[in-house]
Amino acid sequence: MLSAEILADLLPSKTIGESLFIFEEINSSNTFALGLARKGTQQGTVVLTDSQTAGRGRLQRSWFSPPGANIYGSLIFSCNTSPLTLGWVPLMAGLAIAQAIENATNINLSLKWPNDLLIHERKTGGILCESFKQTPGETCVVIGFGINVNLPETALPPELKAIATSLQIHANQPLDRHHLLKFIIPAVEESWGTLMTQGPKACQLAYHPRCSTIGQQILVEFPDGRTQEGIAVSIGEQGQLQILPLPSSPSGESDKILNVHAGDIRHIKSSSKARENY
Repeated sequence: MLSAEILADLLPSKTIGESLFIFEEINSSNTFALGLARKGTQQGTVVLTDSQTAGRGRLQRSWFSPPGANIYGSLIFSCNTSPLTLGWVPLMAGLAIAQAIENATNINLSLKWPNDLLIHERKTGGILCESFKQTPGETCVVIGFGINVNLPETALPPELKAIATSLQIHANQPLDRHHLLKFIIPAVEESWGTLMTQGPKACQLAYHPRCSTIGQQILVEFPDGRTQEGIAVSIGEQGQLQILPLPSSPSGESDKILNVHAGDIRHIKSSSKARENY
C-alpha cells in the first residue's frame, strides 16, 4: 500500500499535498477529486489510490487499473486564466511527468500528442484533465494520471501486450512508487506554476522536441468518427496538433495545415522530411 505518512515526508511543497487522500480502492481518482473540488477543497489536494474499479482515460476509455502495482492519482488546482492557457494543461502535465520519471529512473520517455507517455512507442502512462467553473472568474482543474509502474509483461492483458509497457519492464526491477511520486508531484506543481505565470510559450518550446508524434505519418480519428491521414508537423499556440493532410490521390497535392484540437492519434510511420521542413 501507498503510505500517506511516507509520502507526506517526501513532498517538499507546503501547498501541494497538505491535503492528501490515499485509498486502497476507489472507482476513479479523478471522480473522487472532482467531487472534493465541487465541495470547495483546497488547491493542491492530492488523491491517490492503489486500485480503481472504474478508471477512466481520454475519450471515455476505461483504464486498466490492477491493485498494488501502479500509480493512479489526481491533483486539484485552481486558476483564473484564459482558455488558451488552459488548453495547454494536459500537455504541460504530460511533459512534467515524463521529465520527472526520467529524473527518477533514467528511463527515456516520449510523448504521443497530447499526453500519452511512451517508452519505445509503447504506452506506459496517460493523463486525463477535467475542469469546471467554480465562479465566473475561476476555474478548477483536476489533473489525473495513470502510470504503469510494477507490471511484469505477463500481467498485461492480451489486448494490451503489443501497445503497452511498464517502468519495471525497462528498469529490469520493481520500483518504489513513493520515490516516483516524490519526483512526479512537485514536477507537475512547478510546471503548473510556470504555465500560469509565463504562459504557453515556455511549455511549447519544451514540449515540441519530446513529442514523438511530430514527424510521424499519422491517422487521426475525430470524436465524430471522421478520420484523416497526414504528417504531424508542429504544435500550435493553443496546444493543437498541426498536420499536413496526405493528398487525396497519388497525383494530388495539399499544403493546407489542419489543426487538430481533439482526436485519437495513431502513429503510422516516421517522416524525417516533416521534421526537417517544420
